[in-house]
Amino acid sequence: MSERLPRVIIVGGGITGLAAAHRLVEKAGDAVDIRILEATNRPGGVIHTHIEGGLLLELGPDSIITEKPWAVDLCRRLGIDGELIPTQAEFRRTLVVRDGKLLPLPEAFQMMAPGKLRPFLASKILSWPGRLRALLDLVLPRGGPPPGGDETLASFVRRRLGREVLERIAQPVIGGIYTADPEKLSLGSTMPRFLELERKHRSVILGLLRQSAAAPTAGTSGARFSLFTTPRGGVSTLVDALLARLPEGTLQPGRRVRSIEHDKVWKVDCGDEILEADAVIVALPAPRASETLTALDRELATSLGEIEYASTAVAVLAYRRADLELNPEFFGIVVPARERRGIIAISFPSVKFAGRAPEEIVTLRIFLGGALAPDVYAKDDEELLALARDEAGRLLGARQAPTFARLQRHPESMPQYHAGHALKVLRIEERAGRHAGLALAGNAYHGVGLPDSIHSGEQAADSLLAAGICGRAIPRDETPLE
Repeated sequence: MSERLPRVIIVGGGITGLAAAHRLVEKAGDAVDIRILEATNRPGGVIHTHIEGGLLLELGPDSIITEKPWAVDLCRRLGIDGELIPTQAEFRRTLVVRDGKLLPLPEAFQMMAPGKLRPFLASKILSWPGRLRALLDLVLPRGGPPPGGDETLASFVRRRLGREVLERIAQPVIGGIYTADPEKLSLGSTMPRFLELERKHRSVILGLLRQSAAAPTAGTSGARFSLFTTPRGGVSTLVDALLARLPEGTLQPGRRVRSIEHDKVWKVDCGDEILEADAVIVALPAPRASETLTALDRELATSLGEIEYASTAVAVLAYRRADLELNPEFFGIVVPARERRGIIAISFPSVKFAGRAPEEIVTLRIFLGGALAPDVYAKDDEELLALARDEAGRLLGARQAPTFARLQRHPESMPQYHAGHALKVLRIEERAGRHAGLALAGNAYHGVGLPDSIHSGEQAADSLLAAGICGRAIPRDETPLE
């Protein structure tokens, strides 16, 4: 292999794999031969912007959180940061369904606890006993670590704020982000901020009140919507910009990897041929990574296979504004599982971001399935679209059929960060580290959002470069080539 350039094969052409390839190009230039093997014919994974009839519709993720810097930083290096637009400030509100009614989350409410007391006490999402129980957090002592040392979201919220906060707010807001079961979701691996609030301030509410006093929140509720942005032309803009920076022929669509082995060199079996490489980055969901790595390391593959996933679907609908009894002037609606409505949440892209639809049209994204409702996901496409239309009718008063309707499924798309996730990932990374030239990347390990996926891909590339596997050793903190 000395007669050719060092070769890196990246398995998976989602945003993680594309970010890894771009990082190699940034730092190593034309000194490395990069191949991205993507099983489907469309790169970008779950990212999918659809434009039709004046509508810009996201069939996958629709925004980027700026609190984690890696996606915005990548946009800057790609030269598309000037295309990023913020959410529309005047509509930054979330509503919660209670007994079929839509009630706004209190001003400055942060995921599971209030940042201001007066709006919280005035809210009717919780009963008076539920509100008073939540306020006990102000006087409760710090809690100790549970057996095993990793507390679930459900355990933490019940302990600090009570059962009603869990069922009526925390489960739909936080559990909805991860489409997860709060009884299993690791708080430390998903929302460590709240553990830190308890550690530092003893009381979660007290910690949030102090933070609000230091940096007042201007009328927002639920997710901190001021922290979200998106490319003007849709999230696929990021995929297109990455592809434009890669050498011709880097991406090889329609190539499904069967297995990966190592015998002096890395051997990647694509069915029709076996490719050799000096290094491999596996940027696949954990179950697929497990399948491809079984022949290499059965113990590693078994550990990867233990990371569970949930499947979700999104129904994208468009209505004439005049056909809705309720004119949405808010970003979204979250639906507690106890409401038994069959949907997780509704977001309104045309309200959230400017320029997504003509003024007379409202677009909706209705989320279905997830860890708490696999039976819903199991329905056929027409049943899911009918459920979405029915809920739009019940909650928004839709009087006519939508002018646009499409269902997008995302099978096994959301890794479930169950209690013990951090230790599981530590074992996986230790085992993978025994194989020089192998790197794992994706949303299965250290975060599920776009910034996390990008960062994971870049870290995988950096690890290979720092080890000198792709040519000369390049320090991890070396400034990327512009």
